[in-house]
Amino acid sequence: MSWKLGKKIKEGALGTRSPSTPTFPDRSATPTPQHNSMNGQGSSTSNSQLGPGPSSSSSSSSPTNSPLASSTGAPIPRSGLLTIRVVDARGLALPQGVNTPPSIARALAQYGTAGSGAGTSFAQSFANTHGGGSGGHPHRGSMQRKQCWWLPYIVLEFDKNEILIDALGGDIQGPVWMYKAHFDVSRISEISLQTYLRSGDGAGASNTANANGKDQNGDDVMGGGDIFLGGVKFVPDFDHPRGTDQWYPISGGSGHLHIQVSFKNEQSSLNMEAFELLKVIGKGSFGKVMQVRKKDTSRIYALKTIRKAHIVSRSEVTHTLAERTVLAQVNNPFIVPLKFSFQSPDKLYLVLAFVNGGELFHHLQREGRFNEERSRFYAAELLVALEHLHGFNVIYRDLKPENILLDYTGHIALCDFGLCKLNMGDQEKTNTFCGTPEYLAPELLLGHGYTRAVDWWTLGVLLYEMLSGLPPFYSEDVNEMYRKILQDPLRFGDEISPDARSLLTLLLNRDPQQRLGSGVGGAQDIKRHPFFARHIDWKRLLAKKVQPPFKPAVASAIDTSNFDPEFTGEVPVDSVVDDSHMLSATVQEQFVGFSYNAPPHLDVM
Repeated sequence: MSWKLGKKIKEGALGTRSPSTPTFPDRSATPTPQHNSMNGQGSSTSNSQLGPGPSSSSSSSSPTNSPLASSTGAPIPRSGLLTIRVVDARGLALPQGVNTPPSIARALAQYGTAGSGAGTSFAQSFANTHGGGSGGHPHRGSMQRKQCWWLPYIVLEFDKNEILIDALGGDIQGPVWMYKAHFDVSRISEISLQTYLRSGDGAGASNTANANGKDQNGDDVMGGGDIFLGGVKFVPDFDHPRGTDQWYPISGGSGHLHIQVSFKNEQSSLNMEAFELLKVIGKGSFGKVMQVRKKDTSRIYALKTIRKAHIVSRSEVTHTLAERTVLAQVNNPFIVPLKFSFQSPDKLYLVLAFVNGGELFHHLQREGRFNEERSRFYAAELLVALEHLHGFNVIYRDLKPENILLDYTGHIALCDFGLCKLNMGDQEKTNTFCGTPEYLAPELLLGHGYTRAVDWWTLGVLLYEMLSGLPPFYSEDVNEMYRKILQDPLRFGDEISPDARSLLTLLLNRDPQQRLGSGVGGAQDIKRHPFFARHIDWKRLLAKKVQPPFKPAVASAIDTSNFDPEFTGEVPVDSVVDDSHMLSATVQEQFVGFSYNAPPHLDVM
């Protein structure tokens, strides 16, 4: 999640960033404030630190009237085990005007209708043979599966935890999956099932796609990648133990999906014994991030470990606890959710959804720049995420491509909240000098104090970088870059359209009081700008009903191919802290209340 626990800076004229040669204080060593800072922000992680919830100006990005959130917009806590069985489908169809890809047609001709029969008959046959239903071994089906790649597959998601499910049989209109999965529940969330058919002929592919609908890096390209057949989204009943067995109508396509769901309330404290360590996916001076599998449910997570002694010695306790508080309270589809947090006498542990489509930085660096459609899509989802944070009186302060992940289907997920600031109302100011050089707002550099308007500046810088390939005031010399941020005019290349130029000029206004988004309308003023208003349906976007313009290549829930091999090649170990770093009882008191989805006491192992 920028899983490297540290900032990266640009290196060289092409704008590459190097994690190994930082010349600016990183996230794990936030600069000592040069002015009065952090006023009123303690180290407690109580919910009262956050604002009352999204204000009226941000109501459209915070579903306060939905069953996913409380009246304040915060998530509704639940603890237990959710079991989802994806059975089969009926009535699926290709979008109008789309033909069956030749490779799929050849496979259908070769293999015919897969399985022992089509539709429900095969589903029932499989269930009888493999002990289907709610009983039997929870993963038996997955251990004996013979996938039919030429039939529709499903991306099943619950609380940003995603699984790709291939069909076992049936046909294109009625594929059979018979797949059971268990999910850990820490909050009320919706179940999402998106159906796709693999595309092998590149019909309608863009110029960047090859004959298989992939770009030169193996990723699906909009129009030339997998064909979207529609999906289903619903919130299961977490208040009653009875299971459900229903056919759900597909939105954005035709047909129905047969889904069985059950929920069991349970609560227990966690420790490292609950997880199997798989890969290292990031490191920093405070600790590391590992890909892990929870042993009882087999779900994949990102486990962030932080050494208490390190953050105490560097006065980073407040930032660390603020990160945990924000992650536990925000509830937005474009923010990486916190599943659990726990601690030992030596370390803090944050368990987050593992989002493995890669950093936006990874894709931007590889492609140079994005087209306007793709840039607008990412900027719109980020705008919704920032609006949600501002509704809780939280400013993010560190927006950049390294802190933005892509999920299975191409939606963004904002991560790394180590520099966020709490208790920031509309007119509240703070003075902490922190962030990433290319993205620092003028008012921060001048030391005059800054408001939540800094987030709109960074959104403008990010949009400019996505459209052009470099931030607007970039220089290899950091001091020269600061001078440019404060003094140089904003220049645009031919690739930036008039609407984009207009929006960027308003977002990159050096006067924070005149900057778009800083007025009483907040994020709504930005949404109404023609760059967005002519193209974005905000309700559909928030509901994730807008198909992403790009789908990263992800083989499975455990795929780490989009992460730096510098880390993934390392043996994952939860290292032992020697006795010389033992903390006193007084220091340990700072971490009381850190645990999440566990009994309210200090969990020590």
